[in-house]
Amino acid sequence: MPLIKKTKREKAVKGSKSIRGILVRWLILSLLLVVGLSLVLFVVPGAYEVVRGDEITRQVLSQLETEADNPNQMAIKIHKWEQENFLSPYSINPKDLSFFEQVLAGWGFYENKEGEIHLFRPGFGLYSVPPQWVLHSKLANCKEYAEVFVYLMNKAGFKARVVRAPGEDHTWAEYYIGSYKIIFDPSNPVNPVIVNPKSFGERRHFSYVEAYDLQNPNQREDVSDEYIERGILVVEVVRDNRPVSGATVEVLSMYLMERYPERYKKPRPVISNKTHEDGLVQFKLGPNNYTLVAKKCSLLVCWKGEVSGNVSVGKSTHVLVELHVDYLNTGLRGVLVLGVLGVVLVKFRKRYWGKLPK
Repeated sequence: MPLIKKTKREKAVKGSKSIRGILVRWLILSLLLVVGLSLVLFVVPGAYEVVRGDEITRQVLSQLETEADNPNQMAIKIHKWEQENFLSPYSINPKDLSFFEQVLAGWGFYENKEGEIHLFRPGFGLYSVPPQWVLHSKLANCKEYAEVFVYLMNKAGFKARVVRAPGEDHTWAEYYIGSYKIIFDPSNPVNPVIVNPKSFGERRHFSYVEAYDLQNPNQREDVSDEYIERGILVVEVVRDNRPVSGATVEVLSMYLMERYPERYKKPRPVISNKTHEDGLVQFKLGPNNYTLVAKKCSLLVCWKGEVSGNVSVGKSTHVLVELHVDYLNTGLRGVLVLGVLGVVLVKFRKRYWGKLPK
């Protein structure tokens, strides 16, 4: 009898281990599938730009049928084409989607006006795509409207740039007739021409505004003074009451999270910079409430601090950020360093341990 009970227990243990093994393998395969599919989705828009980008651009430009020496007419034609062809996924009420459509939307796929299902943005809708892909998918929010507008204007031979307010999540465009600048919001279906930039910026509570060329998106020009009145925010970063140089200070705007909490769950990044030797860094910003996050890492230890600050027009505000150990990132760095050391030791042991003199 005891032998039979022992055999049953052994079978139960083996069965439990077998189930756990199946679950672990299933979880690993699921994770690999998600990672693999995500990587593929990141590659597809860029690959389309290389393979079919010129072709789709020619097709769209041929539909505009306008004089090449008239930038105003070209701007109006592009605006009309975008309004007729583009659909914004943000205009779709998730409650109106079927379960299958909600799953697709979670991966960044939506149905455009033509009834075709395309990828809007990879990374669950968080990352950008090239203008050529937008011409193909015909899915666009303000960023895509603006970048496609600038792209087509540039292709038609006209100078144009993208303008954006990162903290308030809006993007528009500007184009030139000689030295004269016209500010244009292609995502606005009724009044795309912005005749009063100050009113436009103040009405939307912009924190900071920058412009960039599509060819050099990392070279950005501060054009905030065209849109908003600003104040000065001076951030001082210390650790153990001593100034910290080289700390990264990120400014986050609270406006959209306070105004539209159902859509914006976190404050929006505005701008970042590093502290000088005296631990100070200065920002020129529009009147808003901000969260300031300071970070500094050495080889093994990371520090972090966070405070709130308010900026008023024409005034200077000073905030102090004290750094404390960031245990999460410090732990991750420790695991990474230990992992690298472990690999090195294993390689060393396999290669040299047996050859050492005894």
